[in-house]
Amino acid sequence: MSPMYASRIYLVLTLSAAALLSACAGMDAQECKDTDWAYLGQLDAMDGKQDITTRAKRHFRACKDNGVQMDVRAYQQGWMQGLRGFCTAESGKAFAEAGRKYQYGYCPAQVEPAFLQGYGPVRERLDMQEEMAQLERRIDTKKKELREARSAKNSASHIAYVEKDLRDLNVEMLQLRFKFAQMQPK
Repeated sequence: MSPMYASRIYLVLTLSAAALLSACAGMDAQECKDTDWAYLGQLDAMDGKQDITTRAKRHFRACKDNGVQMDVRAYQQGWMQGLRGFCTAESGKAFAEAGRKYQYGYCPAQVEPAFLQGYGPVRERLDMQEEMAQLERRIDTKKKELREARSAKNSASHIAYVEKDLRDLNVEMLQLRFKFAQMQPK
């Protein structure tokens, strides 16, 4: 399966899960009776947010309040199937590309390395882009400070201090850009 196709499948499943989960909080008795618990478990697992216990308790309570018993076994089986689909390199890459943060330990230990293989490099690049954006804001602030110091005719030593800070920030940005360029896929 191509990575682009896998990313699209993941996105569709994630959006479906989000829609189902938002509905789950207010499930009525009929919805609890009609729910395909295995499918819901699968979608919940592929969402990558909360552990099975947290999710299952929410569903259990919603249905119990409506006098309906949740099919815990079907939900667990679906959850395990969902983890098999979620804890892959392709899914890890798509998860990171969507800007989502992975909670280490979510995937079982035997398959987590596969997920992280796809997730890690993308997440590192995104984190570095955010770091560069923050540094760019600091540089802009420092440039403004320098303009204000010059227009206020501050002391030469203060202006020199601000100029040095600005040079240091620019050097830091150059280093980050170089490191970022090294990270780009070949």
